[in-house]
Amino acid sequence: MRSALLPALFCAALAARAASPAHAPYLIESEFEPARAYVGAEVILRLRLLCAPGLPYGVLRPPQLGEDAELSALGLIRDYRTQRGGATYDVRERAYLVVPRRAGRLVLPGPELEGPLRYATQIVREVRGAPRVLEVRAPRAAPGESWLPARRLWLEESWSHDPASLAPGAPVVRTLVVRAEGITGNRLPQLGMAAQPGLSAHHDTSGFSSEYLETGMAGRRMQRVVLMPLEEGEIELPALSLAWWDILADAPRVATLPARRLRVGAAAAEPQAPAPEEPSALDTVRLFATSLIVLCAIVLWAYVRRQPEREARRRLRLACGRGKAPAAREALRNWWKAATGAESAPLLRRMGDGWDAGARAQLAALDAALYGGHAWDGKAFWRAVRPWLKGSASLRGSPAAMLPPLFRLQARR
Repeated sequence: MRSALLPALFCAALAARAASPAHAPYLIESEFEPARAYVGAEVILRLRLLCAPGLPYGVLRPPQLGEDAELSALGLIRDYRTQRGGATYDVRERAYLVVPRRAGRLVLPGPELEGPLRYATQIVREVRGAPRVLEVRAPRAAPGESWLPARRLWLEESWSHDPASLAPGAPVVRTLVVRAEGITGNRLPQLGMAAQPGLSAHHDTSGFSSEYLETGMAGRRMQRVVLMPLEEGEIELPALSLAWWDILADAPRVATLPARRLRVGAAAAEPQAPAPEEPSALDTVRLFATSLIVLCAIVLWAYVRRQPEREARRRLRLACGRGKAPAAREALRNWWKAATGAESAPLLRRMGDGWDAGARAQLAALDAALYGGHAWDGKAFWRAVRPWLKGSASLRGSPAAMLPPLFRLQARR
């Protein structure tokens, strides 16, 4: 009987302690940091459950803000001890990131108690804490302007080559980065730059990333720009700037990358250095490398351009091997379109203009099989027409006429 009385006496002692406001058995606290915010600006919400040592386990349910704000958890639950009114409490604290979507009053319902502590009726009188109100102010940007409320924002750049020593026709990559604290990367704008006289600009890879840290959000936006100097001389790149709002100082700011001067070709040399009369070894290597790159690009372009023709020939070969006349006709028509660039292919017999008699006879046999119900020898068809499918369909005459000029001369010998 003595052991059965102990829990009742413990709960009674806690209930008596609860009668004193300064020594409540548990406390539910919530706070916004800061208490006022702008639309789109981050706010830290902290929920704390303070329990007297020895109380049953309890936690606070995550808040519900609906469509009025974005809500994300920050970090893990923190457990520590603190004092209130001279009494010691065990604290379970959880931080959340709140980003308001609308101006006005954002009301946080009273945090609700969960866990075994909620059902300790001898102790618990209220299962909810007091509600909190966050005053949300409208953006300070004009209509059409970007609104970037952040704790900190800055711009960075890097170059694949020294911008003070460039060569005409040699590309250089400029990487522009926007970094911010207090805003996610997807809300940061891209930094673009227009082409300048004597310089072409191509906006290449772009991307963004976001982090959710205990101190709040951190965002990054990256943009690569490929610049191609077209001629020798000096090129002035204008400064890049981005307006944002400092939520700590509650003031407008502008992040800036200063103007930069590019030196291309002779302009990149020192004024005292005489211009070389003969090409240097480095120039020769650069010229060779540039020529090699151009040649590789041409070969790659030709390979990609001829890929549909090769695919059509492959399908024709398979259809011939299987004796499928309709599939062979479709593959042959596709080859013609790919080889000539025409919107539609002519009749089969027209494709053989300029082919030898055997190939034209096989085209007639395919026509007869398709429309007259005659038997068709796909393998014989493939052997006859295959030599005529290796060149451009727009060329006529012998197979030698379908070769490039140099090899055409050799074939005539």
